[in-house]
Amino acid sequence: MNAKDIFKRLVPGARQPDRTAGSILIVDDDAGLSDNLKDILETEGYLVYCAATVAEASRVATEQQPQLALVDIKLPDRSGTALLSELKRIAPNCVCMLMTAYADVDTAVLALERGAFYYLQKPIRPPELVELVELAFETIRLKEEKKRAEEQLRARNEELEEIISRLQSKIDGT
Repeated sequence: MNAKDIFKRLVPGARQPDRTAGSILIVDDDAGLSDNLKDILETEGYLVYCAATVAEASRVATEQQPQLALVDIKLPDRSGTALLSELKRIAPNCVCMLMTAYADVDTAVLALERGAFYYLQKPIRPPELVELVELAFETIRLKEEKKRAEEQLRARNEELEEIISRLQSKIDGT
């Protein structure tokens, strides 16, 4: 029985993959864990990319612009917190969650200060993972909605300023 079958039994009613739910980058040097997380998230309909190092993650993030990144703190070439800063530069709209098997308060605080959305402690339970990923994508959706509303407001303000200017010209001209 593979991870997908186990997950389907643990989380009945999970969505079938439709590749429209969003894109996720998993960065962990533990290939088994990455594969399991990928299976779980693909079962939920997400498009998932995996990387084992910061260098590989940077390349994938540049090419794919994922919406969410799940990043292990301890990676072979650099720390996950360093990648967090780099991802903010490469993919500014990417929401990042850091994962670790070696949780401590100082690392968690540093991760959150650097902009991590959440700090997961391994082992990660599939239902908790799915819930947090859904919460992250809801946050992404709300940020996008806010950005669209702000753009519409700016456009409407420009229209109103133009109307006021034309009215002022008419008043001054009469």
